[in-house]
Amino acid sequence: MPFVLDPNRPVDVEIQRVTRERLSEAVQLLDGLNDADALEIELAVHDVRKRCKEVRAAARLVRSALDEDFDRFNAMVRLAADELAPIRDAHAVLSTFDDLRATTGRSGDDMLDAVRDAQRAVVAKATGSVRATDPRIEHARKLLAVSRKQVKRWDVPDGYLTIIDGLDTSYRRGQRALRRVAAKPTDESVHEWRKAVKQLWYQIRLVEASAPSVLEPFGRTLDSLAEALGDDHDLAVLVERLQKDPDRYGGKRTVKQARRMARVQQDDLRRRAFRLAATVYAERPRAFSRRMQTYWELTGTDGPELATGGIAQLASEEHHTPSAGFSANTVERERKFLVAEAPSLSDPGVPLRQGYLAIDGSVSVRVREAGEQECTLTVKAGRGAVRTELEWPLTAEQFDAAWDQTRGRRIHKTRHRLPLDEHTVELDVFHDDLDGLLLAEVEFASDDAMAAFEPPTWFGIEVTDDDAYTNASLAVNAGRGRPSPPS
Repeated sequence: MPFVLDPNRPVDVEIQRVTRERLSEAVQLLDGLNDADALEIELAVHDVRKRCKEVRAAARLVRSALDEDFDRFNAMVRLAADELAPIRDAHAVLSTFDDLRATTGRSGDDMLDAVRDAQRAVVAKATGSVRATDPRIEHARKLLAVSRKQVKRWDVPDGYLTIIDGLDTSYRRGQRALRRVAAKPTDESVHEWRKAVKQLWYQIRLVEASAPSVLEPFGRTLDSLAEALGDDHDLAVLVERLQKDPDRYGGKRTVKQARRMARVQQDDLRRRAFRLAATVYAERPRAFSRRMQTYWELTGTDGPELATGGIAQLASEEHHTPSAGFSANTVERERKFLVAEAPSLSDPGVPLRQGYLAIDGSVSVRVREAGEQECTLTVKAGRGAVRTELEWPLTAEQFDAAWDQTRGRRIHKTRHRLPLDEHTVELDVFHDDLDGLLLAEVEFASDDAMAAFEPPTWFGIEVTDDDAYTNASLAVNAGRGRPSPPS
């Protein structure tokens, strides 16, 4: 289910719900590792760590009400995540180094191959050391299971002022961290700032239903800022490893070159991050928290935000029968999962090629050719499991004319449709730069059906809420290959 609070339900109930759901998902992922291969274990570990960060941010949102219960809960979840940290760090550093070489045009530099080969060895060792029976995984699983039980005993007031207080605290923490970084931009101070930004991002996601028109784009901005600071941290870890053991990474000359590249990239990341942060933290904390409170109160008194537009648009969407060929179902409910290995496929599937005419935040306009069956123009808006989807048929000539305008924003894949109880799984096998990526999607007719769905054992990590795995994002970033596993 989406990591978001329902403003129309009691806050204490909602905080416990989202926290327990995320912890249950984490425990479930670890329970499913008995017969998993190395790749499945790696992906599951990444997703469990992400769940840990989410629930810690949720707990911090109501920290003032939890007192010592927060300290115990936070310590246990943090320890569970730390047990699984080595594998994440190894992969993140390698991925960041690859991005660094591509960005600087040094992908073909033989001298830097020594650095990459050494880091690949670190990755192989980290991945190989993790097994389902690993004591670290067993310990993490126990800690998360106990933490889930603790949530039931939380005594959170049934009112929104507690979470407003939590948002105020997080916003102030980010401002203070930014001032410290501006005064002394060390790797350590930037890392602390990154944690503050990430915490606020998770919390804005939790409350965004109170004002999605404002908070969804604000959340995306925080995500972008956290990503830049995350890359900065991974570069800092790389530099630290290079300094600690230069012989392992190709010698002093090679290490000096790699360190220089990393520091130059960090300077650029920080310059961009400082400017964006000036906008993010432009308000006084009291004004920020007052604004968050107003959003929540308006939702309670006036109801949620409604679809808004011109008279003709609203009439078409809400009152008129759709024109011929227009999809009457304007709401898409869908959950998406990574797949490590496809099940036995009895049909060749349908080849799809789709390109994006425009992408603006959570809104995209795409064209798709599905074998010889159909060509369509689709508009999607929103993020996560429930989105708006509008679709029209195209002639082959119309598709070809639009396709020319999608250069640099295309994907090719083969779609297989597999029956699963009362559902249908659409398994997408990607090609070209995304070769090896498999995604399973399941659509639902209602929120209840979506919540009740039990993924089969061959499904991997759920990436419904991960923007990196939207088709629009994959199309834009296809040249960089498959996205890194969720963290």
